[in-house]
Amino acid sequence: MYWVFPGRWYLVVFITIIGEVTSHKIAIVGGGIGGTSNAFFLQQLLKDKAQIKIFERGDVGGRLREMQIGGRSYDSGGSIIHSDNFYARALTEKVGLKVRNLDKGGGTGFYDGKEFVLKLTGSTFKDKFKVLGRYGFGIRNIVKDAEMMLKTFKRIYCLQSKKVAFKSTAELLNSTSPDFLKRAQVSMRQSLKTLGVSELIQNELIAAAMHTNYNQELDVNAFVGFVSLAGGLVGDLWRVEEGNFRLPQELVKATGVEVVKSKVRSILPSSRGTGYTVTYTLSGDTEDFETEDFDAVVLATPLHNADLQLPDKVDVAKNTKPFQRTIATFVNGILAPVVPGQENPEDILTVWSKEDLFFSSIGFKGSATPDFNYKIFSKTPLTGEQIGKLFSKVNEVKSVDWKAYPKYSVPDTLPDFELAPGLFYINAIESAASAIEMSCIGSKNVALLLFQYLENVENVDFKTVCRQQDLIKFKEEL
Repeated sequence: MYWVFPGRWYLVVFITIIGEVTSHKIAIVGGGIGGTSNAFFLQQLLKDKAQIKIFERGDVGGRLREMQIGGRSYDSGGSIIHSDNFYARALTEKVGLKVRNLDKGGGTGFYDGKEFVLKLTGSTFKDKFKVLGRYGFGIRNIVKDAEMMLKTFKRIYCLQSKKVAFKSTAELLNSTSPDFLKRAQVSMRQSLKTLGVSELIQNELIAAAMHTNYNQELDVNAFVGFVSLAGGLVGDLWRVEEGNFRLPQELVKATGVEVVKSKVRSILPSSRGTGYTVTYTLSGDTEDFETEDFDAVVLATPLHNADLQLPDKVDVAKNTKPFQRTIATFVNGILAPVVPGQENPEDILTVWSKEDLFFSSIGFKGSATPDFNYKIFSKTPLTGEQIGKLFSKVNEVKSVDWKAYPKYSVPDTLPDFELAPGLFYINAIESAASAIEMSCIGSKNVALLLFQYLENVENVDFKTVCRQQDLIKFKEEL
């Protein structure tokens, strides 16, 4: 533009380059840790271009829920996080929540329905001798394998820092290590046999970990099996001091995104020719439908539970998995001796057994008002008679009945992150393993895919980066 100022003999030239900022409207269906962390990662990548709206039919948090009993508050969903989980830790600190490291507690008992086959005290020195005395040195193979797996899996953080994205779960696993993809297609029991792990170790230590973490048996895929083991064998554990359920809530506050409490009915191609039309009903309203167009949509809820209409081109059958029903029962009272004449350890884990065990684990949560609080995992709701068998005194009982994680079986299909152009699925990652950190990794991957899609950016070939495992300080990057 040229402007001539009066009274001047010279021309003043103003060259103005106006770059119009194109905003991107993005819908996220699901307000759990996957959806809320996705909003955070999208804002990092798209800056002010991101106009994000979260649709959540319940409370923000999804499967990360709060349970109050005996005057105390607890996580009824994911309650522990591993020390190597970079995203969960960085996000926790970013939103101003506190990290609380977990100690070994008052010991762990491995119960077969009749007796404790092993009791650990929480003392590392004494427990090593107990474990070696019962299982021999074969346990070392498992520990080494779990250590190597954790070390190798960290490659995903390096890849994502270089903006490498993957359209399927299989691609993500393979890029981190081809061995991971192979493990996802064989059972945990078969993998352990290949390592030369004895049946005694499999049926006791490994089975107890599967029961506690995924409420399933050794027929789960080996990848999720070793993810489950790593938490107990390698590294330390922590939780958000204010409760893990607070993390999604604080992420919403930190991002400032709008949350619409609603039930999404359909996600279909927009009549505009690009993007999608989201049809939904506000909570409590089942008749009045509302619609809104978006440039892209992120599904951050398991498809088996979504109950919505998707475009015809989406292969719903391939990307839908059955989920394992899990009941978390909280009891305020006094736990009777599980084995008559013996003191109960703080945590009671069940091993493989011919006995008819009606619970998977019992955890002591601490002192309460009155007495004590306990958390029991089971596959079916506990009856009053069953609770009466376990407790000498019962003051209060509360339970959460939900589909907690996929049923892991082999061989199995691994869902896609990209269901259709502009339509992405965070929970595809759960087909490999379900955990808070896995949701964050899936969320970051979808954010990268969406960034490439909306900004017309080419993907980076994972073979050209992170060759030397040059892991950077991911927490500082966040």
